[in-house]
Amino acid sequence: MTMDDQPSPRPTALAPTPRADRALAPDVARGLVLLGIAVANVPFFLYGRELGILFKPVTDAAADPWVNALVATLADNRSYPLFALLFGYGLTQILLRESERGTEWPDARQLLLRRNLWLIAFGAAHGVLLFFGDILGTYGLLGLAFVLLIRASGRTLAIVGWASFAFLVLAGIAEGLSGLLSSIPGGGLSTAALFGSAAAESYPLAVLARAGEWTLGMLSVPFGGLGLLAPMILGLWAARRRVLEEPWRHRRSLGLVAGIGMPLSVLGALPIALALAGVIELSPIAEPFAAMLHAATGAIGGGAAVALIALIVGGRASAVGVDGTSARPAGPIARVLAALGQRSLTGYLLQSLVFVIVFAPYGFALGGTASVAVATQVAVITWLGTLVLAGALAAADRPGPAEWLLRRAVYGRRR
Repeated sequence: MTMDDQPSPRPTALAPTPRADRALAPDVARGLVLLGIAVANVPFFLYGRELGILFKPVTDAAADPWVNALVATLADNRSYPLFALLFGYGLTQILLRESERGTEWPDARQLLLRRNLWLIAFGAAHGVLLFFGDILGTYGLLGLAFVLLIRASGRTLAIVGWASFAFLVLAGIAEGLSGLLSSIPGGGLSTAALFGSAAAESYPLAVLARAGEWTLGMLSVPFGGLGLLAPMILGLWAARRRVLEEPWRHRRSLGLVAGIGMPLSVLGALPIALALAGVIELSPIAEPFAAMLHAATGAIGGGAAVALIALIVGGRASAVGVDGTSARPAGPIARVLAALGQRSLTGYLLQSLVFVIVFAPYGFALGGTASVAVATQVAVITWLGTLVLAGALAAADRPGPAEWLLRRAVYGRRR
């Protein structure tokens, strides 16, 4: 047999994408949105407080109303839809990559299902051991449904996407019920009533409480979390068109989305933000409608933020090389954000670990005394710490420990 007669090697399939080959914009977006997730999550580690609008702890600190207003404008109901969009984008990238490698659909589907099942397992561990408000399990559960849609037609995706967006808007009512519940005699809300694990006096008691809270949260996904399927479908649509891999080809569309979506997001958050700042007072009837507006424009703002990031890090035509890839090297800020985005699972889990150590009664117990402003500062510092850690791992060309474990679980042992 001559060299020309030898069969060509079979494409290597069912393997993760090397970090050097990943698109820059999605990773930068993931790294940046972890800051929004940190400041949105940290109030849930405070305890012994009454709860107000958006179920935020009510304190006497002068800065807290303004901090709550700022977080509600930029992070609440905006970070998780943004991450859901990137989640859908990433799953679609996996399918497209495996298709290019010659993987048959049954094998690719098995890979996607296995990845989502393992994500649920990671979410269970995170939710029980560290934070009842875990989102990994929700993404994994929705990801199982997402696999059923990943090869659907554009018409089917549009129908399901708009239906789930309507569900997301309606589910926003739940976040605006604090005023109505507080108006009922004996119906005032407190942190102990909604998430008692934060105030548990020992770690074993906290684990038991979180196990029940996380389980209830997962059971409520068909009612409260189904709306996140809408940004996931948007991510699917964008991945089919390689919008974030080739943002320079979609500058006009991205500019339109960012230019319209960002102002809408801010304006939609304004009623809730002004109420949190104490500038206006929302009646118990008006608060649910303000929360609906906040949720709807938050999902739009998440998509707009991704579009803006894509334009900033790779939207210029001059950044295109002869092979169709980005020719201009990323700047230092983009590189370190992308390093964290490539290790976003590790960064997300580390946030909860630090918050438990700092705020839990069996840790440094700051959760019972710290203001929201102080807690938010801790969240920002924690995010900066994960940024430094991710940069160090990137310099050593090492994955995050959580990413290594997930890839090992999903893909098995590979050279």
